[in-house]
Amino acid sequence: MSYQLVEIVLPQGRAEDIGELLHDIEILSSWQDQLAGERARIHLLLATDTVESVLDRLDAYLQPLPGAQAVLLPVEAIIPRPTEAAGEKAEEAEEKEKRRARISRQELLADVSTGTVLTANYLAMVMLSAIIAAIGLIQNDTAIIIGAMVLAPLLLPNVAFGLANTLGDTRLGMDSIRTTLTGLGLAVLTGIVIGLVIPLDPATPAIAARTGMGWSDLILALASGSAGVLALTGGGSLSLVGVMVAVALMPPLVSGGLLIGSGHYASGLAALSLAFANIICVNLAAVITFHLQGISPSTWWEKTKARHARRRATAILLGLLLMLAVLLFYNR
Repeated sequence: MSYQLVEIVLPQGRAEDIGELLHDIEILSSWQDQLAGERARIHLLLATDTVESVLDRLDAYLQPLPGAQAVLLPVEAIIPRPTEAAGEKAEEAEEKEKRRARISRQELLADVSTGTVLTANYLAMVMLSAIIAAIGLIQNDTAIIIGAMVLAPLLLPNVAFGLANTLGDTRLGMDSIRTTLTGLGLAVLTGIVIGLVIPLDPATPAIAARTGMGWSDLILALASGSAGVLALTGGGSLSLVGVMVAVALMPPLVSGGLLIGSGHYASGLAALSLAFANIICVNLAAVITFHLQGISPSTWWEKTKARHARRRATAILLGLLLMLAVLLFYNR
């Protein structure tokens, strides 16, 4: 079972309110000390699956208090280890943790928001990844193409769009769209420039494979999007899953740019169509997976807004995916 520590700083006279505020939530351990300026600091040791509820209540309570804040800290180990949780046996508590093995909504927002900021590093990584992918595609070298996928920072902006629709967060959604479109456009533009300079054979297997759309491509993108969300909500490493998402997006994007730059417009548009289909599948899988994990806003009016946003996004993505499936069947 995993644990986390919440550190609360608030006016000294308000410290007693925390116990009443969280009276029905199991707190494994707590302690308090005094700070300068008539402020108190309270530490709460919590099981990971209770952190989201605690932060939701603290958010509403601390906002009107001047200088009050709560900080969430990781816990590497506890000695001695807690053996019971709310009257349950340790084994039962661990089984409950496995069934709901995800980090809190607040942690998700903090992790995802960092990937929606347009920075020079993000643009440089996209461009370098596109250059390496272009070389791998032209040389038909799978190892080089995989190396490009390791660099591509495309996971978080796409997953952020799914989280924004799950929570009804308009600002996060707009930031994710801007960052995603900028990255995708830069990848295509890089491919076009390289296609103008380097002679290209459209029959090269690595490139030709990205000019047709099959069911396996769509399934790969759906699986990648869902795996990205599961890795993110589980608090694990995103590196390998980021590679999977990049495999679904970067090669067809760069292939499309290379083909357009070298004058093979029909094949280039076909490759970009595959990339567009994969983007739809990644985002659709993200929205659905976030919903199935029970991630939602804290208040009922935000939940209503989020429900409408999720349904609208799902309907639009499913409609676009259906159109692409019809085109795929027609082409076959």
